[in-house]
Amino acid sequence: MEKQQIDHAIVYHHPGSTKRTVRTILSAAIFTGACAYFLGTAVDLSIPQVAQPVDAGYKEGNFTWRKCYDKYECSTFAVPIDYRNSSSDKFNLALIRLKATKSASKGVLFVNPGGPGGSGVGLVLKAGEILSKHGDGYYDIIGFDPRGMGESNTIRCFDDGTESKFFTANRRTMLSPGDNPANHAAFLEAQAKQCISKSDFLPYVSTASVARDLDALRDAFGQELTNYWGFSYGTFLGATYINMFPDRVGRVILDGITDPRQFSGDIIEWIKASLVHTEDGIDEFGAACEAAGPEKCALAHRDLALAFDGKHYVAPTIRYYLNHLINHPLLLSNVSPQDVVLQIDVANAFFLSLYKVAQWPAMAKAFAEAIQSSTGNGLYNIINQKEDERCPLVEKYSIGATPVFCIDSSHDKHPDAKSFLKGVEEASDVSPLAAGLLGTEMLQCLYWEVVPSERYDGLWNHKTKNKVLLVGVTGDPITPAESAEALEVLMEGSGVFHKHHGWGHCSFGQPSKCTSKVIRDYFVDGKLPEKGSECPMEDQPFELIPSLQSFSDNGLTYQDLSVLADAVHSAQRRMQ
Repeated sequence: MEKQQIDHAIVYHHPGSTKRTVRTILSAAIFTGACAYFLGTAVDLSIPQVAQPVDAGYKEGNFTWRKCYDKYECSTFAVPIDYRNSSSDKFNLALIRLKATKSASKGVLFVNPGGPGGSGVGLVLKAGEILSKHGDGYYDIIGFDPRGMGESNTIRCFDDGTESKFFTANRRTMLSPGDNPANHAAFLEAQAKQCISKSDFLPYVSTASVARDLDALRDAFGQELTNYWGFSYGTFLGATYINMFPDRVGRVILDGITDPRQFSGDIIEWIKASLVHTEDGIDEFGAACEAAGPEKCALAHRDLALAFDGKHYVAPTIRYYLNHLINHPLLLSNVSPQDVVLQIDVANAFFLSLYKVAQWPAMAKAFAEAIQSSTGNGLYNIINQKEDERCPLVEKYSIGATPVFCIDSSHDKHPDAKSFLKGVEEASDVSPLAAGLLGTEMLQCLYWEVVPSERYDGLWNHKTKNKVLLVGVTGDPITPAESAEALEVLMEGSGVFHKHHGWGHCSFGQPSKCTSKVIRDYFVDGKLPEKGSECPMEDQPFELIPSLQSFSDNGLTYQDLSVLADAVHSAQRRMQ
């Protein structure tokens, strides 16, 4: 019965048949991008630092590990383009490994930072040791670049970077306030057609295909069960994997969960459900700033506020000023070359700042400077910092995450630009800040006429070999705790929801000793929390408790969790 259910749930298509339009979740801030950083420095993964082969280990003959990037080992693994075709050509997945520090290894732990398309190689390069600490050093940490991304047969839409820059010059994939929607839609349509004309690999990059790659890696490593830690979009990959291969589930944590029904469903409904706490995050930003006072938050000056709501003044000032910027862009002061800061860039940067509470003081300082001096230098520096995270791992002429988004989703309820943009307008009632950022970029999938070779959109209740830990954050701006709670219900006893009280995206957006212990106990001892498990918020935004500098028995520090947050969040940002 179970096998029949799984087969029934997987949707197969033949890429050569009549095309149908599918849609994406091309977000300005979530699940996108892939940049590799090591100790704060960009690393070009296209030119590995290769030494002599080391002991292959695991299943003999499947890997040739070579020393790379000082303390790591790199390899590749050949997988078929089309799993349905026994004679399919193959391509190489890029892999990186950080070996266990304990001799009594518990096997391998695969990690995925989200995206879709976020580089697992880049994540391990920047945060492999921190991921290892969560399991007390018992696991070999394995990162891989998903198919079509990073160094795993990268999909490219242009012949070279120059051609790409000419095409995208002075154009944004998000619609700025006041811009012409018809012009924006035409640009997105042209971009989609350009990408489709350049690659015949597009039908083979769905999450279902990535899940098959993950299972092939499990087998190649000689593992009976798959251990996995997925963040953000990586939770959709995880939910897909555990339901396609329920008898091969080992210790799996899904952290920052997107509801798989919505991610594989209508995009507008996904936006509405995903952004339910985004505006709450702005309100908390403001209230915490006021409570912290001007010494810790630069916006905590009631006499300089631009707006009030009867009780608070910081959040109203932020909203007022974002609206003001629509018609009053900021110039930079005393710099060369000159530049300008637009409202769309500031709105996007502020949305991203909600992902990590530790970034709030810097964002407050930049807003205060802009409001008080009418110059955009501080905001420009924050925006440019985000731009810098789009490192040379994937060049500008790569399409990034678009194929995965478009293939995994549908836009049947909003089949044309007019109805889709009407849906975005409705979603703006949930989050005026973020709905337009996400929705006007996702509009591209109206024109993404690619038929996936395989797509999984449920069922989500298969009985798994082992129970899965589901982590949701109460104030997450893009993957609300309600999605984790819903997945626990969907899994019918195969998953346990742990509620992490706090703000930010995923459990490290505002970390706690309590949740870190829950994760450690699960990975090391296989101990799941009781149903109804939750951890309180341990420190207030704009206030850093000194005891959090070292807050776990396995050597994790607050700084470690900050680095992990940066590594995961940067991998979730778009690559274009």
